Amino acid sequence: MKNYLITILILITALGLESCDYLDKSPEASGLTFETVYGDSLNYSRYCAYLVMNPFYLPIENGANPIGSHDCGITDNSISCATFSGVPSVQAVMGDFYAMRTNGAAVWCNNATWSQMWKHLRVANTGIRNISYYPGSVASRNKILGLCYFYRAWTYSELCRRWGGMPYLYAPIEADAQMDLVRLSMQETFERAAVDCDSAAMYLQDVIPASEFPYPTRVAALALKSRILLFAASDLARTETPNGKNLWEAAAMAADDCLRAAEANNYALVEWTNYYYMFKDVKEEFYLKEVLLGRRQNMPWGADGYTQMAGRPPGQLSGKYGNAPNANFVESFEMNNGLPTNDPLSGYNPQNPYVNRDPRFYFNIMYNGATVAGKTLQIFHKNEATGAEGSLDLQISAGVPVMGYTLTGTYGMKWIGNIFNSALPVVWPYIRLAEVYLNYAEAANEAWSNPSQKHNNSLYSAEDAINKVRNRAQMPNLNPKFLNQESFRDRIRNERRVEFCYEEQRIYDVRRWMIGEDPLYRDIYGYYITKLKPGYDPTEYPTGFKYEKVLVKTRVFEKRHNLFVIKLDDTRIGPNFKQNPGW
Repeated sequence: MKNYLITILILITALGLESCDYLDKSPEASGLTFETVYGDSLNYSRYCAYLVMNPFYLPIENGANPIGSHDCGITDNSISCATFSGVPSVQAVMGDFYAMRTNGAAVWCNNATWSQMWKHLRVANTGIRNISYYPGSVASRNKILGLCYFYRAWTYSELCRRWGGMPYLYAPIEADAQMDLVRLSMQETFERAAVDCDSAAMYLQDVIPASEFPYPTRVAALALKSRILLFAASDLARTETPNGKNLWEAAAMAADDCLRAAEANNYALVEWTNYYYMFKDVKEEFYLKEVLLGRRQNMPWGADGYTQMAGRPPGQLSGKYGNAPNANFVESFEMNNGLPTNDPLSGYNPQNPYVNRDPRFYFNIMYNGATVAGKTLQIFHKNEATGAEGSLDLQISAGVPVMGYTLTGTYGMKWIGNIFNSALPVVWPYIRLAEVYLNYAEAANEAWSNPSQKHNNSLYSAEDAINKVRNRAQMPNLNPKFLNQESFRDRIRNERRVEFCYEEQRIYDVRRWMIGEDPLYRDIYGYYITKLKPGYDPTEYPTGFKYEKVLVKTRVFEKRHNLFVIKLDDTRIGPNFKQNPGW
């Protein structure tokens, strides 16, 4: 394996890819000959394997960077408990996307990630352009083509949902080429990427060996197409230009195509009893059923990735920086009777808030009294009987949580294992089957208005699709009161929020729905928790604690924050390649 990686590095360097942001005008370097690389089947495969071996960035493998995932960096789901000035969460709360351009911890949107994505495009385009020179078998040729088309589509989809529409390059740019290229609209960029997904699907296999897990399959290509067209149909892309298209039906049918292919090839939602193993203490027999594209990683107990990125908090769990879920996000987990916590019939009691909730609540949220890795957590701000501030899992100094401890009264736990002082193997799911069901549910509701009926000979109704995901989590079918287009829209958005929390979906959903400026989806709330002294009324405070909802942070989110800031040097090459609006 070491020699394999060295060979890839030599190939990439020799061909000038050490700096191949397309705007860098990187010339092909001297070194290996064209025939040595593209006339040798093994070297050609290794060259294209760069796409898999060098991700855009490593979501859960970056050590201290990022400090927390997207969800505790720049969304309304939570904020990082690290509060020093260089933390992306702190910069994002202030709306300072300029600072994140050069922040090494802001790996989802900084200049390095921008450049890395253009490197992927150059490799993918080079792999496609030179395929006629490939001397290997038809099967291995198809694998290379499928990989390159898939990565061109995936790279453009990631560029577009971060920075907006881009020039769509079908071949590597040469050093003397015109670089001042016109940016396409978001919809046109996404539509071209969807065509590349079709091309990838022509060449890729439906099922691949477990040893090739990080590589895409045909089903993954169809799933990516469903995501791409969902984004193309959504408000942000559709309203960007006056002639925006209604692509909801196309998005629904793309998801339907994927679901048919997935189910025909025995992909399925992991049953709830084994849901844990889709992400943690991973077992192939479970995660390979649902994760259509992902990466594996082992997080040692003391590694930065576990104590900082994953959000293992200090206190009894011996971490460094937790992440602090927004109380609005905590309350987005329904009661186990299927009703939202703000429904008068739900049975939700804000003074006994952690009982009878959606089972995904207990999988994703650490709360006062929860047992995690054998530790019963004590998360409260004040002991009324003694007057003391803080608790084992929430230290307070001068009335403020000590850095690393929760600012909101809860912690996120999706990436926390159940064994104390033990390394945690994880799977990071870039795309999983649950997303395709919910992509379909959203698109079908928008396309055909009636969530209860099937259309265009589709496999499911929107209602059927959302219930597949809910039922897997041991939640009842969606209540009939929500089976109209507007109410269903709210519930599908909520379903995505709880199902994909801490999987880096929320920021892009909030943007494409254009709801980030709404205070309900902008500001961070928490709970101030008091341990009551003897003599309290148990009918009013059944847990012996008093929970008070408080505003923690007023985040800055304006229309311009729906896109990140493009690397400034690249917007200065000419008038056509414009910076994003407002920046």
